[in-house]
Amino acid sequence: MKKKITLALFAIVAVCAMSLKTFAYNSGAAGYTGAYTEGDCTGCHGTHAVNSGPGSITINPTPAFADGGYVPGTQYTIKVTITNTGMDYFGFDLEALLSGDTTNAGTFAIITDSTNDQIMANGNNDPSLNDVTHTLSGISGKVTKSWYFNWTAPTTGTGVVTFFVAGVANTSKTSAAGAYVYTDSLVVPQTTMGINELNSSAFNLSVFPNPLTENMNVKFSLKETSSVTMEIFDVNGNKVSDLISENEMSGDINKTFNVSTLAKGIYFVKLEINNKSTLKKIVVE
Repeated sequence: MKKKITLALFAIVAVCAMSLKTFAYNSGAAGYTGAYTEGDCTGCHGTHAVNSGPGSITINPTPAFADGGYVPGTQYTIKVTITNTGMDYFGFDLEALLSGDTTNAGTFAIITDSTNDQIMANGNNDPSLNDVTHTLSGISGKVTKSWYFNWTAPTTGTGVVTFFVAGVANTSKTSAAGAYVYTDSLVVPQTTMGINELNSSAFNLSVFPNPLTENMNVKFSLKETSSVTMEIFDVNGNKVSDLISENEMSGDINKTFNVSTLAKGIYFVKLEINNKSTLKKIVVE
């Protein structure tokens, strides 16, 4: 009887171990970004030297960091992309840290892509740190995979921020064989220049409804005759529409634009007045 019980317990432990292993290969783990005190994805997935494969991993912000730096308190959409020919499954782990330190810089928030990525406490190293990593349902792709989330830059005087990211590309959900591991980092100083030079509240700028499906209403006020442009950009920073381009506008502006030709997703409306600009994020459903 004892032997049967022992065998039964062993079988249960073995099943649980296999389940945990499978889960580990599907859902992200925090603390493997390749940052100052951390390892990378090779601990579980790597059978090749880091960055030795034919692919890559990249970090891209929208809007682009002005003059190469972040505007304090500004919210950016961060896009992480892994590309590797012949691969079907992908994962990543990212942190934003004070340069030369192990302290989080800024704050993360998931936007409309919470199916694919999640915020996790970094229990592998420092529980006070937050990482963004893939979810169980956010690993499938063909040749390439991207994830999107928000990052709000820290306050004035915080200093230089470094983004660290590590990712894995594989042909299998549950086996490390054939996996490629990639890492990257992005060093971002603080800047006082950029898209937030224009104080949108001073112009009573509003863009509505949001989310929207067909028509977008834009209102703002000009106290003096101004040169005005308004454009729409996608999350990759590509201009998809020109809305306004006038050298002499003044007064209360109230316009409606049909945006039904835009695919569903996240976009940014850029308003530029006398060479100073600001952005409004919109969601097309």
